[in-house]
Amino acid sequence: MIVIALGSNLSSKFGSPKLALQKAIQELRAAGIQTIRTSRLYETEAHAYIPQPNFVNAAIMIDTHLPAHTLLQVLKWIEAKAGRDKKKKGKAPYFLWEPRPLDLDIVSYKGLICNWSAHRPCGNRRVILPHPRAHERAFVLRPLADIAPEWHHPVFGLTAEQLLKRPAVRSTGKIISSQNFYD
Repeated sequence: MIVIALGSNLSSKFGSPKLALQKAIQELRAAGIQTIRTSRLYETEAHAYIPQPNFVNAAIMIDTHLPAHTLLQVLKWIEAKAGRDKKKKGKAPYFLWEPRPLDLDIVSYKGLICNWSAHRPCGNRRVILPHPRAHERAFVLRPLADIAPEWHHPVFGLTAEQLLKRPAVRSTGKIISSQNFYD
């Protein structure tokens, strides 16, 4: 099972945040990546140090023969095509929570654990699997629970629903509303 998290809170070359997520999926399909399941769209409060618009978030389950590092390159290419410029990063930790026209992350790749040690992600490696902060973020876990209720975090062994019940997770990107993906 391969799960991708999608998010946007700025209009982009792809249009509104909602349209950006829809266009990102079209771009994945054009790259030969099969979409298996798509979550509902969730409007979430930005989990950030700086004031910014709410996000639109979703998750998709995909199938591809691409290795994880190549899939990540495809995701970053789609982000750039939407207008995301990672060269304009601010100083950490602020750049991690800046508004963005499109954000695509590999949450889980076939249960692979890569660059983790003692239940913690290792440094700032390019590919960290599962995603180093997905287990802490409601805006990732809620859509993930929609499409893969049977999924278990490869490091912690908990489902998305179990992770969502943790007190520290509930406030990270509070869910404001949801709607079907193609409404």
